[in-house]
Amino acid sequence: MPLIFIMVKNTSFTDYFMYLIGIAAVGYFIMETLKQTSSYQKKLIAAFIFIFMYFVFNSIYEQSGGSLSLFAKDNLVHNLLGFGMDPNVINNSANSFFIIIFSPLIGLAWVGLNKKKLEPNTINKFGIGFLFLAGGFFLFYSLRYFAGADGKSSLNLFTFTWLVITFGELCLGPIGMSIITKLSPKKMFGMMMGLWFLASAFGQFAAGKIGASLSEANTGNTNMSKLLAYTDGYKTLGIYALIAGVVLILLSSLVKKLMQDVK
Repeated sequence: MPLIFIMVKNTSFTDYFMYLIGIAAVGYFIMETLKQTSSYQKKLIAAFIFIFMYFVFNSIYEQSGGSLSLFAKDNLVHNLLGFGMDPNVINNSANSFFIIIFSPLIGLAWVGLNKKKLEPNTINKFGIGFLFLAGGFFLFYSLRYFAGADGKSSLNLFTFTWLVITFGELCLGPIGMSIITKLSPKKMFGMMMGLWFLASAFGQFAAGKIGASLSEANTGNTNMSKLLAYTDGYKTLGIYALIAGVVLILLSSLVKKLMQDVK
C-alpha cells in the first residue's frame, strides 16, 4: 500500500514502474518461447499478436474514465429519450448494460454462423472488433455536428455510440481469452493469461496518456472549443482503429498458419 500510494502521488514513478514491468514481461516471454518446440513457438507468436492487438484496442477503447467523462460533463445535454439524465451516468454504465444485454445474443450468433460454416475465424473477429471500435469513435466525432451554440451535443447519439463500441468489445475480449489458452503450452497458461491482463493494464495506461493529450489539445475556454478539441482527437483514434482492423483482416491467413491446428 505505501508503494502504491507513492506511485499515485508521483505519476512519473508509475510510468517507470509500468515500463519496467513491460520490458521484464516481454523479455520473460521471449526467453520461455525460445525453449519451446518450433510448432509451439509459432503458436506463441500468434498468441502474442492477439495480446499486442488487445493492448492497442484498450489504448483506444478505455477513454470512459478519462477524456469521455470530461466530454460528457461539459459537452452533452442532460436529456436521454426525453428523460433528464446525467451524461456521466450513461458514460459509466452504458457499456456494462449493453454487455449484459447483448453478450448472450452475440454468443448465439457465433454458434449459428458456425453451424452454417460462416463463422469468422478469431483473427477476423479481432479485425471486426476494431472496425466497430472505429465506427464508434467516428460517431463520437460526429457529435460536433449535433451541438448547439453552447457546445453541448446529443446524449442519445452518445449512448448509441457506446452500443456500437460494445459490439466491438464483444467481438474481441471473451474470444481473446479463449484463444490464448488454446495456443499456449500447459505450463505457460498462467504466464500467457498474465500477459493478456497486463495488456489490458497497459492499454488503460496508454489510454490515460491519450486522454491527457486530448485535454491539452484544447486551447480555448469555451464548451465549443472543448467539443472541437475532443472530437478531433476521437476522429484520429477512429482512424487508428480502422487501420488496425484492416491490417488484422489482411494478416488473417498468416496468423492462421501460425496457429496451425488451433481454431
